[in-house]
Amino acid sequence: MKLGVDIKWMVGNYRGMGRFARQLVASVSNEVVALAPRGLSTTDWPCVSRGRDFFPWWEQVELPRLCRSERLDFLLCPYNSGPLTDVGSTRVIAVIHDLIYLQPWSVLPPSISAYQTLGRLYRRQVVPAFARRADTILTVSHFTKGELVDRFGLAEDDVHVIPNAIADNWFEPPLPLQHRKPYLFTVAGEPPSKNVRGLLQGFAAAMPTLGPEAHLKIAGIKPAYHAAFMRLASTLGIADRVQLLGYVSVEELRQHYREARVFVFASLFEGFGIPLLEAMASGTPVACSNTTSMPEVVGDCGLMFDPRSAEEMAHKLCLAWEYTPECAARSLAAVERARRFSETAVSQQMAAFWKGMA
Repeated sequence: MKLGVDIKWMVGNYRGMGRFARQLVASVSNEVVALAPRGLSTTDWPCVSRGRDFFPWWEQVELPRLCRSERLDFLLCPYNSGPLTDVGSTRVIAVIHDLIYLQPWSVLPPSISAYQTLGRLYRRQVVPAFARRADTILTVSHFTKGELVDRFGLAEDDVHVIPNAIADNWFEPPLPLQHRKPYLFTVAGEPPSKNVRGLLQGFAAAMPTLGPEAHLKIAGIKPAYHAAFMRLASTLGIADRVQLLGYVSVEELRQHYREARVFVFASLFEGFGIPLLEAMASGTPVACSNTTSMPEVVGDCGLMFDPRSAEEMAHKLCLAWEYTPECAARSLAAVERARRFSETAVSQQMAAFWKGMA
């Protein structure tokens, strides 16, 4: 098997989709040909670097050319979208993590980031046709599989579910709840789907019960957008209780999970929700949205709320904040549930997938 892999977002400071793609090809690494725009390369696999870097051009023009010139058996497209043009005899494997970008503008407004909004417009045009033309589709949750089947009329057997995974070394003995620091932690971002505005409103509503020590730490929002969210925090009277961390290293991230008294995830839409796994593996009490894929990940190991209701969110945050036997039991159960999504467990599913493709 000669497997071409678009590595554009699998090198450098890669994030969730790039990490999933690396895990996915680990068991067939000796059959991978890395495909990259000119100027980008890797030593992890034999690499062909050719063509312009502008993403739509790279995906719609350069990747099909490489499929034909390299005579690839398969092309793996790991980032939700892929080429609609002729790829010759190459079979296309699409990884579609979510369909958030297809939400109506009235339900999910444009992002304050022009780059993210343009990416959403591109995917709205490409993904429906790409999903129907791909030979095989992988997704990360049964929720998203259901969306793919219902929206695009795909056959159930053509959509495979392999969940996101976290590294085995996340599973260290958790810090006892009574030794945690008095803050709530979340990993979010500036897109409207992450619902940071709703989270700030819910935290503000919970403050009278949480008490004067409680703080909220938010990782993941780019510094360029901090001011907009801090203005809202100021309007809500909680600016001195909110800390925007921006980018944090993996080591810092793990420390925040381990020391937080509560992990809150107020997202409106998720194809999976990796931060939930990271919090669960850290033994941190979880309060999260009851929408899309999140109940599938958390099960009955967290407290769930309507992310559009500040009052309901505040109530669940206050419950998660308490040291109770029920809270401790949920946290212990969450660690065991998270083990189902460890890299070791999920790698077996990935190896089985490739065996089926041979």
